[in-house]
Amino acid sequence: MTAVFNFLMIAGAVQGFVFNVATFFSRKKIEKTILFLNLFVFFLSLNNLQSWLIDKGFVPSHDFWQNFIVPWYVLIVPMYYAFLISYLEIERKRWTFILISLGIFLLEFLTRSWVTYLVYDGQWEPKRLAGYNILEDALTLSYSLFLFFKAYRIIYTYEGLHSPILSFDNLNWLKRFMVMGGLVFVLWIMAIFFNLTEVVEQPYSYYPLRLGSSILIYWVGYQAFFRYVILKDRILLRGVIRNNSSNSDKIEANGLQDLANTQKKANAFKEIRTYILTEQRYLDPYLSLENLAKEMGTSTSSLSKLINTYSESNFSDFINKFRVEEAKKLLSRPDYGSYTIVAIGLECGFNSKSTFYNAFKKFTGKTPTQFRARHS
Repeated sequence: MTAVFNFLMIAGAVQGFVFNVATFFSRKKIEKTILFLNLFVFFLSLNNLQSWLIDKGFVPSHDFWQNFIVPWYVLIVPMYYAFLISYLEIERKRWTFILISLGIFLLEFLTRSWVTYLVYDGQWEPKRLAGYNILEDALTLSYSLFLFFKAYRIIYTYEGLHSPILSFDNLNWLKRFMVMGGLVFVLWIMAIFFNLTEVVEQPYSYYPLRLGSSILIYWVGYQAFFRYVILKDRILLRGVIRNNSSNSDKIEANGLQDLANTQKKANAFKEIRTYILTEQRYLDPYLSLENLAKEMGTSTSSLSKLINTYSESNFSDFINKFRVEEAKKLLSRPDYGSYTIVAIGLECGFNSKSTFYNAFKKFTGKTPTQFRARHS
């Protein structure tokens, strides 16, 4: 079991370092958000690597080095907090917390050096070092929890602070991340409890915590970077795809309630189709039959019958055809080759990657990736 824990811990650390290197080489410019994300993964990986080296005995046999630990974990949550407020474009107090965190890191580093030296020199009993470990752990946990709850309030309470981002990202992945982070904090508290009560001896008391942090590295390394790249692509794409149609271009839809003959129905369907194209309503991922019927001043049943009759498809396929056509235009242009396929699909009105891929394959017979490769 110990071997499994150690393997997962070092595997998580290595994955984190690979993520750091790959990110820096894949970006022409390292934005602040990416920098803080990389620092979060870097310090988390360093902490796991340090623990693995100590557990495996890959540190000098000198008593001082056997008991000396660089408090990298002090900087993990502050880097996540800095990433969060950068991602949400909230500038206030970011550097204040970073400077405070660096100060705490330096203070713990110097204090641990002093305490470890006094124990090694024989001036203090070894149990004092064990007591200091618990004290340092508790203080760092308290500060990290403080920042964690600030991040929680930003995501769940202060929604007005990040309203510009909500049109591009529903933040569900950040909420899942907060749940995972909360579980890691529970494991951290359990480790401190085990150390205080001596129910489980070190380093075994920290194994669940290290496993949880390794899983966190795997998850955040993919999810956060992937989401950030999509966000930036969508912001740039929106300026290209969406036009500013004037109100005078809107199609009048009066009189759709009582359609008397085939010609009138055909004209009504043409108005609906023109309205959807002119106003680019198909780009709205939340567009529904009910919403469109309300906008056109008709009932959902009448609108559904019109679409089924004259488009020979249901409402969902009718709208998705417009979205696929929009996506095809962008995927076939070489100057949009640097944008992610997922970002293009989301900005063309699809609400998920799977919906986009399924609809695209249905109407073109190819996946978006195959289509881009053929037309690039």
